[in-house]
Amino acid sequence: MPRKWVCCRTCRRRGAVAVAVAVLLIVLFGILALALDGGLFRDNHRKVQGAADAAALAAATELYCNFPAIAKSNYAVLDPGGTAAAAALASATANGFPNNGTTATVTVNIPPKSGPFTGTPTYGPVYAEVLITYYQGRAFSQLWGGTAIPVTARAVARGFWGGSNLGVIVLDPSGKASLNASGGAGLSVTGGTPGTPGAKVIVDSSDSQAGVVSGGGGITAAGFQITGGYSGTFNGPVQTGAPPSLDPLRYLPDPPVPAYGTMTTTNIGNGNKQYTLTPGRYTTLPNFNSGDVVILQQASANSAGGVYYLDGCGLTSTGANIVMDSSTAGGVMIYNNPSSSSNSQVINISGNSSGTVNISALTQGPYQGLLFWQNRAATQPMSITGNGNFTMIGTFYLANGTLTASGNGSAVIGSQYISQDLNLSGGGNIIINYTDSGTAPLREANLVE
Repeated sequence: MPRKWVCCRTCRRRGAVAVAVAVLLIVLFGILALALDGGLFRDNHRKVQGAADAAALAAATELYCNFPAIAKSNYAVLDPGGTAAAAALASATANGFPNNGTTATVTVNIPPKSGPFTGTPTYGPVYAEVLITYYQGRAFSQLWGGTAIPVTARAVARGFWGGSNLGVIVLDPSGKASLNASGGAGLSVTGGTPGTPGAKVIVDSSDSQAGVVSGGGGITAAGFQITGGYSGTFNGPVQTGAPPSLDPLRYLPDPPVPAYGTMTTTNIGNGNKQYTLTPGRYTTLPNFNSGDVVILQQASANSAGGVYYLDGCGLTSTGANIVMDSSTAGGVMIYNNPSSSSNSQVINISGNSSGTVNISALTQGPYQGLLFWQNRAATQPMSITGNGNFTMIGTFYLANGTLTASGNGSAVIGSQYISQDLNLSGGGNIIINYTDSGTAPLREANLVE
């Protein structure tokens, strides 16, 4: 009898173990199924996030391309023609996530409806939000149900043409007195991006005397960011040890060489002449002298886009009157492309106490806001001396050259300086009147979320 009892007991134990193993196997297989589908979920999430990022950037690129029209409408129309939304949807489809409501849904919001960039802007960048939901079919986890698993991702990107709020950028990475004001020269950086304290000055040099003011003058701006040190009078908050800045216009392609421009010459008496120039390429120019009148036709005059392409000839004006043709519109840009280091290939403009210089930069197109641009590889200096009725509006851009500016009285000489080095001289005060619309804008199309 005891043996029978033991045998029966053993049989019962074997049956319980089998049942327990069967139950545990179901649980283990369920966990394994969830783990495998979870791994698939993670892999799909990476793909969905990549597609959302690409779609947001595609939308931002369209916003960037259309930004001049958006700004002109005062942000009344953020996505002209719906091209940004269409680009986002096309990008998502190309990456395997069509907006069909079955395998995936794609939502594009311009402006975003969630996050820190929610709402319609009244100034600055325009943002595009893209949300993608992919419905992942169950594989092993069908054990737990047949409903698709939603895999979601979100991205926000912006497109923008806008101001840098920088009146002066000196790019020399190590030079002593890369920003140098001497002889009592003064510089006032006025204006600025709306809503800010005003335009700033950046000096990239790491030298302990990167910025130097001597001779009783001073430099005034809303703020200074200097990588190295400074001496003299800097009126405004000064931050030293600031990281150097990159050339903000490094993205701009060099302007193409246009067709030859034309110059019409008329005698106006007393040995002086009137020169009327159309935009285009020039390989030779006369020296313009006091009493001469130089009339520059603007961008609307022909197909050169307002670009005066100085191909190895430079520009020298000593007291001549330089004005823009009032029967044309769109502004001008003077591009200097030296072929040698000859002094005849520099830009050297000085005003006359009884004369007029009044020119302004292009108002639209890829070179909007640029008044003077020297080939980035060229190291020639540029010299501008303000005197009399002297106003120049726009950006002066010499990535590898030294800009020398001097003024008598209060001359408005540009809206922004971007140069390797900057020398300020003379006994007067030079005014840089920064405005977002009057300077070469930064252009951005990038992810922000």
